[in-house]
Amino acid sequence: HFTYFGACANLPTGCYRCPHCIPSPATPIPHTDQAQISVFPHVGALRLGSSVVSNILFGLVTKQEPPPYLLPPVNSIGLGLEPTPNYRSLMTQLQGIVPSSTFALYLRGDPSTGSTTGELLLGGGDPNLYVPPLKYVPLISQQLFAITLGSVQVGTGIKTIGINGATLVDTGTQGLSVPPFYLPGLLKDINDQASHNAGFRVDCIWIPFLNVCQINCDHKQYFPALEFGLGSAGQVPITISNSSYTRDTDGFCSLAITESLVGTWTLPDFVLVDRYVEFQPSQGRIGIADLSSLTPPDE
Repeated sequence: HFTYFGACANLPTGCYRCPHCIPSPATPIPHTDQAQISVFPHVGALRLGSSVVSNILFGLVTKQEPPPYLLPPVNSIGLGLEPTPNYRSLMTQLQGIVPSSTFALYLRGDPSTGSTTGELLLGGGDPNLYVPPLKYVPLISQQLFAITLGSVQVGTGIKTIGINGATLVDTGTQGLSVPPFYLPGLLKDINDQASHNAGFRVDCIWIPFLNVCQINCDHKQYFPALEFGLGSAGQVPITISNSSYTRDTDGFCSLAITESLVGTWTLPDFVLVDRYVEFQPSQGRIGIADLSSLTPPDE
């Protein structure tokens, strides 16, 4: 569904047209949700505000597993701290062009359509975009945007505290990755809360080869909100609505929750919805705040 002629029009960010490219050498990039893409290098120009930066090295996707009809493809920007073989991170390539290594992201959700719009700020943040104060969570790694997860609460259920688990903040991942130790209990709590909300039994069915839990599309509305307490004491709570972690892919509905292969939690792109997140690697921290109501929805 994303490989026929003209399919670029169905991708939110369009396609990069490169008719004379040779897809080699291919570099596999695994994601924590067990998806994997392969990219090959290309050089082009990046528009940064009113400026154009030439000779930016980036990767063009040549393969994806699971295939596009099972997992809609996305474009991602390499902002992580861990280097990818054969590539330099975007912020490294922009050294001397932007004022600092800080960058910020936000997404604003539209409840009527389910769509999101947002903005990426490279080289700094903008205090006009969020409701102060910006609450900071320390990074626990110099190679990854990893923080500590202190607590989890499903709907109105009992809050699980003392998790003290390493958690990656990876906006290129499309699903919440959960360590095997916590996954069965989390899914049970979600199903129980959904059943309570519905007034009848609601369950998701685990499909091992897809690493997802399938749900009845008519039951999406019953699933509870999830609250994650970031920081060792859970001092920075973020709430994820059911519309953020339930998927509908051409009538195949599932929870955007997968089993982690590396034993860590991973917070994906949908944690940004209606939230401002500022990454400050040089200061060893991430700042989080609610999005300001004054933020332009179409930027």
